[in-house]
Amino acid sequence: MVFRENFAAAPARYKPLASSRPPGSTSVALTTKKKQMAVCKIIFGALLAVIMVSGSVMEPVSAAIKKISKTPPKHRRGLIDGSFTNGKLVLGKTIPVNGYHPGEPVLILVDKSSHRTFVLQKQAKNRVVKVFSAADSIGSDKTPTPPGPYWVTEKLKWPSWLPPKSIDPQQKAVHPYNKDRKNPLGVARIALNKWQINLHGTNDPGSISESVSHGCIRHSNVDIMKIYNMVRIGTPVIIANRFVGQTLTKASFNRRR
Repeated sequence: MVFRENFAAAPARYKPLASSRPPGSTSVALTTKKKQMAVCKIIFGALLAVIMVSGSVMEPVSAAIKKISKTPPKHRRGLIDGSFTNGKLVLGKTIPVNGYHPGEPVLILVDKSSHRTFVLQKQAKNRVVKVFSAADSIGSDKTPTPPGPYWVTEKLKWPSWLPPKSIDPQQKAVHPYNKDRKNPLGVARIALNKWQINLHGTNDPGSISESVSHGCIRHSNVDIMKIYNMVRIGTPVIIANRFVGQTLTKASFNRRR
């Protein structure tokens, strides 16, 4: 026997439910669709306009990108390739790095703003490169490190220390660091030509990268020995408030004789 549904004769509980859609809902749905279609037309029109003018807009943008990519690094903001331009080199945020070449001119640059000492070298084709850099400590606010040009007048390993009167009124000499760990000069001292300024080691490595000295430039004992082996008597030294923007010439690397 085949069962056929007869909703007309079926009890009310089996009859299909009447539509629950409120009156007028069909017209509201149609209005919403019209609004959506209008928005789509606006978006499509905008995209079409962009595509139509892309030939005139994108071409100059791509040309500008190519121009920037072809610009030599030394002409970009904050970048240099180590070459002199019209006899000058303005230091930027970056500088080429290379190994140390014995016998070629060296310049020490102390950047007070970053607490770093840089060893720069003028190598083949007058190209300036960084061969070494190290963290340092400089003078405190009460005894600041004077900026300016200097040169190396003396080099000494295991130096004794004669404290200033402000520290020891009797100025009793302190034995070299290998005999007395109280010697704040550490393993080596590189004396400069004025203001009794020295580049030296330390007996307090925790003070590196701070402004706490009496005017000298402290380094770790490992770093001062690396600098010590790269400089000679007469090597120029520049103590600058800031590395970036410092102007060098070829003569900046000349040793004092």
